[in-house]
Amino acid sequence: MKKIILSLSILVGLMAVSCERADLPQEQNANNDNSLMRRQRQSSMFNYIQSTRIDNGVNCENNILIFPSWNHYWETVDRLDKMVERDCDVFDSNLPNNISEDRYNTLADAAGFDEDNVLRRFEEDLAFCSLRSKIESLERVWLSRQGDRGWDANADPDNHFIQDQAERALLSSNGEVIVNDGTRGYVYYKFLNDKGNRIEVINNDLKAISQVSQGKIPTDNPNVIVVTPGTTRASYGCKTMVYEDSYEFSGLYAIKRNSRVQHPHWFSPSKIISKTRGYKKINGVWRPRRLLIAVGINGQSSNTSGTAYVNCNQERTLHLFKEKRRRVVSVKTTNPLFSLQYFGIRDNKLYSYHRLYNITVNKDFYDM
Repeated sequence: MKKIILSLSILVGLMAVSCERADLPQEQNANNDNSLMRRQRQSSMFNYIQSTRIDNGVNCENNILIFPSWNHYWETVDRLDKMVERDCDVFDSNLPNNISEDRYNTLADAAGFDEDNVLRRFEEDLAFCSLRSKIESLERVWLSRQGDRGWDANADPDNHFIQDQAERALLSSNGEVIVNDGTRGYVYYKFLNDKGNRIEVINNDLKAISQVSQGKIPTDNPNVIVVTPGTTRASYGCKTMVYEDSYEFSGLYAIKRNSRVQHPHWFSPSKIISKTRGYKKINGVWRPRRLLIAVGINGQSSNTSGTAYVNCNQERTLHLFKEKRRRVVSVKTTNPLFSLQYFGIRDNKLYSYHRLYNITVNKDFYDM
């Protein structure tokens, strides 16, 4: 239950006005109190992260995280991904080879093992209710209502535009975060989609943050900035943003295929993501299940390399593959943060691979 008080220098930084907004009246800045940033809880896992509470309609001790920079934000995503993978590998290393699905799940339940344990510890350490935990709860209810076919990808809570589990653990249940952007001080962000559409609130305007968080956009407030990026760049025969969420069934088993090529915006790099989630029908109800599932980014077969195109012209050879006994496995490749590089996809050059038992799909990204 460690709480800290921000230093005077940071509090001054929180009141900094962006270069674009330098002409705001001083009395308006003075009216924005600092209670949002005054009392925080510090992470024991990453000492640069704090949690705090805003009025966003979410009833928990802390409902938003604070980062000192976007570099720290993405570094945390990478570190959490690695910590999750290491935690899972350690558990697997203590089990017999060729163990059955049922035996694996029995031992995992008995040991209290879950592939999201690291992320849960991170959230609990900050007394934080995350987007990840919200989606997990909503998905459980949604799955319980599904039949054996015809699942609506648009209604599935797990098909959120934030696909990385670690990143979901950093965002509020409303898709929000506070980050120091280096010029305007600490800025509140609410993300709307993977195209970079978002709402920003500067100058620690608590009233505006509460309004935006709960769906009201005070467009007459100069502290509220609605960002709508332009259309993505592309050239003939090259796609720079594609996605697909689809389900495959075989008896009591099912998988979901999530495939993404994401165009960058200024604080989020371009990515190619492929994810396989496994399900099993148990006592008449579909549930996420630890199954031996595979995922890949490859060529026309899973054991060949595929080609992505940086900025739609420079070839980048890719062959990523992962097979684990998990509820979900994923692979991804990312361009450098703050670079001008973006991924392009050409016909029959790069495929998204997914497998569970006798279910196998290898689909061209370009056809999504």
